[in-house]
Amino acid sequence: MVERATGPPPAGSSGPAPRPASLRSISCPRCAGPLLARDGDRLISCGHCGTPFLTSLEDGFSRRYFPAKVEKLQAVGGAARWLWKHSDTPDDIRESAFVEARLLYVPIWELRAYVVGWEFGKKLRSKAETVRMGDEEYVRVNLVEEGVEAGFLDERRFYQEAADLTSLGMGRPHVTGREFTLPYLPGELEKGAAVLGADRDLGAVRSRARESFVRPPTGTVTRNTRLFLMKEQAALIYYPLWALRYRYRGRLYEMTVDGRSGVIHAARAPADNSKRLGVLIGSYAALAVALALAVSAWEAWEGAREPAMYVAVLVAVLAFGVYWRFRLLREVEYHEPFSG
Repeated sequence: MVERATGPPPAGSSGPAPRPASLRSISCPRCAGPLLARDGDRLISCGHCGTPFLTSLEDGFSRRYFPAKVEKLQAVGGAARWLWKHSDTPDDIRESAFVEARLLYVPIWELRAYVVGWEFGKKLRSKAETVRMGDEEYVRVNLVEEGVEAGFLDERRFYQEAADLTSLGMGRPHVTGREFTLPYLPGELEKGAAVLGADRDLGAVRSRARESFVRPPTGTVTRNTRLFLMKEQAALIYYPLWALRYRYRGRLYEMTVDGRSGVIHAARAPADNSKRLGVLIGSYAALAVALALAVSAWEAWEGAREPAMYVAVLVAVLAFGVYWRFRLLREVEYHEPFSG
């Protein structure tokens, strides 16, 4: 960066002496190569190793994205195989046809900070010991108190979806922070995909993240803990998901496929009617036997009339519950484990 020197002050001026022109060079932190940039550039790259860098923004966070690795045909093929192999879908699910497949980039807030501090006190930990009873030995686990005197230095991360993904029938993709990301420029991904905008305030997300970062470790009984945050960073990262729609017997269903791994992220599918009817008939048969026994007890023993009445009421409630569950479980719903 070049700082311009102003010209000499006019004669008789009492202003400060001008600063001499100075040149500040910016080098790549990876290879120490030159970084060439013009005023206003958002994305700059190293002239030696080609590593891209995103300049800091006025709004206080950077934008990055995960590059998609799964093509459209791969996403549709994986979704079709999932439908065919699922045990709760009908046998003729192969007759369904996919009618739409589009790539979505969903926004996720990422907050990072280094947590520095110390902890004094006591905490509980599990301790295993061997107990001998006769000729046999057993392992018994006890909770014991131990003193804590330790410094603390760790990098913590906090993730939260930046848009309402539940309205789309999906949850937040699982992100660990170790995945490779690229700088994102508005308008770059929109050419072949849909990019969802962030509709959740960064300030509220930052407050939640700070509360999570300074929360003391679990298991501590008595403590004197002081934690401080250093080098806080915020980023809005975009994750690729394939949004699919397929038609089965005149109805439309949705599925979401991870755009990086190809696994099913979320899905809705019709349930197998034959299995559902079998469960319903079997449940009603068992409840009918219970009701018959209650009526028989009512007629045979006068002292059993009150318990028999309670049993009859319970049978009626269970019958209604079984039918209501039969009505509700007309579809199979799936969400990827560990998704938010």
